Amino acid sequence: MSIPSANPIADVPSAEGGPSAADAADRQFFVELRRLSRLNVWRCLSEIALDWCVIAACFAVCVQVWHPAVWAVAAVIIATRQHALLIVMHDASHYRLLPNKHWNDLVSNVLLSWPLIVSTEAYRANHLAHHSHLNTDDDPDWVRKRGKAEWEFPKTKWQLLCLLARDCLGAGFVAQLRALRDLSSDKRPKPVGSRWPRLAFYGVAATAITAANLWIPVLVLWFIPVFTLLPVILRIRSIAEHFGLEREHELNSSRNFIGPLWERLLFAPHNVGYHLDHHLYPSVPFYNLPKLHRLLQSRPDYAQRAHQNAGLVSGASRTVLDDVLAGAKTESLNVQAG
Repeated sequence: MSIPSANPIADVPSAEGGPSAADAADRQFFVELRRLSRLNVWRCLSEIALDWCVIAACFAVCVQVWHPAVWAVAAVIIATRQHALLIVMHDASHYRLLPNKHWNDLVSNVLLSWPLIVSTEAYRANHLAHHSHLNTDDDPDWVRKRGKAEWEFPKTKWQLLCLLARDCLGAGFVAQLRALRDLSSDKRPKPVGSRWPRLAFYGVAATAITAANLWIPVLVLWFIPVFTLLPVILRIRSIAEHFGLEREHELNSSRNFIGPLWERLLFAPHNVGYHLDHHLYPSVPFYNLPKLHRLLQSRPDYAQRAHQNAGLVSGASRTVLDDVLAGAKTESLNVQAG
């Protein structure tokens, strides 16, 4: 039984001639898919609130305990929550945050995007093109990485460690700024005054930080992780999502990487490890991806052909690290995918 496309209407079989068992299964599949695509606003907002509470707790501890080790641990934790906020912003780019599009973008910008110097709208323009043209010359993510040695696989463990160390030491600072600039500058025409809410946000934030005398903690605990630790996490996730793969068909052009709890907390929050499932059905919000995965596992074609890893570096079976060290026959980004 094949995997229906992401368009439920196109795949629901006609009742002419009577439904077959496969037709009935497809119809039931889409009934469940529509259920999983419903938004749970309070679930989403509660997870955003939890991320911000962790960040606030780290700041509160560091303000009271001025010790380098404490601040270093806090910076790592905050970087993982910055990544978590970006994962939820990714859902907002698919309008999977709130049912009202205006409020979806406003809440996403204020709570998720603007604090990390990006905008939801600009990210959406890039990301939806990535979904529509995965691994082709019309995929902006693919084009941005094509021809660069850092994105060519396989690599040795030493090469991977050196690459991540360079990011952590700030070598990725310029590249990160360039990426932030690209995602912050939506090239579509903007209504007059559309930039003022964002400028007002930064003005209010700067005023509040100044009034609370928190510039040193903000610079050390927020902005330094943005340009050192966060790029490391983003690179690891990007490798896990789209590299070391065969790219022969839809089910092995991305992967799921469902690792142990420590990996999910550090590198794959908010179920982002179900990346293949997300590419197949982006209408499903992040909190329903595990249920979608169980639904897809009931489809024989998916169960047999989907590229799935037990984790990034640890797991009961093959990991992402195993894949990127071994490489894949179509891995070179210099060759256009079909």
